[in-house]
Amino acid sequence: MKARHLVAIALLAPFAASTFANDALRTLLEDSKASGKGVNLYVNGQTIPAVVVAVDDRYVLARSQSQGTIVIRLERLDGASGFVSGERKAQ
Repeated sequence: MKARHLVAIALLAPFAASTFANDALRTLLEDSKASGKGVNLYVNGQTIPAVVVAVDDRYVLARSQSQGTIVIRLERLDGASGFVSGERKAQ
């Protein structure tokens, strides 16, 4: 490999890792929306249990028993966890 190829790979590696993390996060959020199962959303050191209602390019709209409707900017979302599967709930 030439030096310029190595430089290009080094510059693109963080972007690829970030894209993978965003895809995994978006997949989890979309699965929660489709299945109706709850997830934990981690925002600024806080854990928010909720069910995702909608996801777009900038926001996550969720609902919770304790807080009602919750709107979170995707850029502020540190992570999410939950037991959602790839099975879709019939609508």
